[in-house]
Amino acid sequence: METYLDMLQDSLRKKLEILDKIMTCQKEESDMLKGGSMDRDVFDRSMTEKVELAESIDSLDDGFEKVYDRIREEMIAHKEGYVNQIRALQNMISEISEKNVLIQAEENRIRLEVENYAKRESAALRQRRDNGKAARSYYNNMKKLNYVGSQFMDKKN
Repeated sequence: METYLDMLQDSLRKKLEILDKIMTCQKEESDMLKGGSMDRDVFDRSMTEKVELAESIDSLDDGFEKVYDRIREEMIAHKEGYVNQIRALQNMISEISEKNVLIQAEENRIRLEVENYAKRESAALRQRRDNGKAARSYYNNMKKLNYVGSQFMDKKN
């Protein structure tokens, strides 16, 4: 039974470490979005890393549930003998829940920042395109003004 409880604690510790890594990725993404120019490749790698970390959390959760299902009956029947381990598990689960809430809130904020970044970039691209059109139009109009058509010259004196 002690071994199973240790496995549950290890699983929760790993989950906390992964959540910390996700929070680090989020901070980097937020810093990139707040800066003037963003490296899209680095941002995409960060997003990919978060997806991989989330998948590893899912795997840890599956393993946790399987172990917990295996020992639940014994743990409930003799909970007074496992008070310290149960309290430690509850504390870690509470910490995980808090981090999950923080991560979700940060993800929503990052999503809004990405949308705003995309709008700014789209407006800047539209402005550059419009400036290019104006420059071409000006150049074409100037060519027309400087154009002197063929003229007939009389060579008789």
